[in-house]
Amino acid sequence: MCSRVWFVTDRRISQEYPQVQIHRALKERCADEDVEFRSLLMDQIVLTISEGQLGLRVEQELVTSYPQVVVVRAPTPWVQSDSDITVLRHLEKMGCRLINRPQAILNCVNKFWTFQELAGHGVPLPDTFSYGGHDNFRKMIDEAEPLGYPVVVKNARGHRGKAVFLARDKHHLTDLCHLIRHDTPYLFQEYVKESHGRDVRVVLVGGRVIGSMLRCSTDGRMQSNCSLGGVGMMCPLSEQGKQLAIEVSNILGMDVCGIDLLQLNDGSFLVCEANANVGFIAFDQACGMDVAGIVADYALSMLPSRLTRKMSLLSVVSSTSETSSEPEVCPVPTGGGGSLPEAVCNMSVGSTSSESDPELAEPSQSSPRQSTAPALPDLPDPAYNFNTLLANEMKLLTE
Repeated sequence: MCSRVWFVTDRRISQEYPQVQIHRALKERCADEDVEFRSLLMDQIVLTISEGQLGLRVEQELVTSYPQVVVVRAPTPWVQSDSDITVLRHLEKMGCRLINRPQAILNCVNKFWTFQELAGHGVPLPDTFSYGGHDNFRKMIDEAEPLGYPVVVKNARGHRGKAVFLARDKHHLTDLCHLIRHDTPYLFQEYVKESHGRDVRVVLVGGRVIGSMLRCSTDGRMQSNCSLGGVGMMCPLSEQGKQLAIEVSNILGMDVCGIDLLQLNDGSFLVCEANANVGFIAFDQACGMDVAGIVADYALSMLPSRLTRKMSLLSVVSSTSETSSEPEVCPVPTGGGGSLPEAVCNMSVGSTSSESDPELAEPSQSSPRQSTAPALPDLPDPAYNFNTLLANEMKLLTE
């Protein structure tokens, strides 16, 4: 079966840096790996149900070969569940593996929805209030008083630090009521003073932290977004911060995401936001990384042919581990060859664990593999370990 990868994005953001770079990386990787690649805009896809079966049409032509993996870049502030998400649901129902999945994107479309998903899992969050309807902002002026002042006010669908305010007191909040748009709800959030003007952006791909960046405001404002003039610099992240970002990514079901953390004076963190359509132009520059290339590599690793190979190797490693845990009797070869080397009777299982930061991992130094098994008299020295060889192969496939 021919392997196919699609890249699907929105016309309104198709020429922005992240989409251009992911398109480039996918096209290059697919050409190198002999994988069929196609790029489409969301509004080019026509969804069909004919004779009870799901189908697709593009530019008035029936699509007969569907992708196994679809990389999605959807502008979360504008995502509509009755249009964009419908397209993604259709692809998912047809058996395509989406990166990110529709539900993961929905979990991040609305900032309060994100917190609803994270609540109850022990994830540290700033206290946050919101409301139903579009015209209840004024009611919340009284309802949000338990949060104290100053209080953070955010549009539930805001992005890039826009439509975020720091209300000094009740009078300031009343003034804001006359200035803001009421087409979407707002949320009211506890102000974290020690993190004013700075946060940590953590980028994850495939559930692994690939890097972290400290973002700082340069004009005294609360928001640290680079799109608003903030500056970013690569920074190390504690194990606690990494594990928190991974937990948030897993709860929300995201393959590729950015998690924004607020750091307290004691070094602990609160989750500020999660981004399913994370931008990374400043991240690439600050950290010297190619996020698009990492996303492309991950997408190709999710192709069924790659997954099958990984599972086959994992099965061999697991089987060998179980076998090696039992007492073994070394057979004596016929033909006068003597007994086998002791190392063959006492093979140990190599570690298959991987670091949470792939960019910090040392490259594998495994020796070239032979195509045929050596004859018994030519067995390697006692340092030879077949299980370690398999483990190294697994590591190469999963990185």
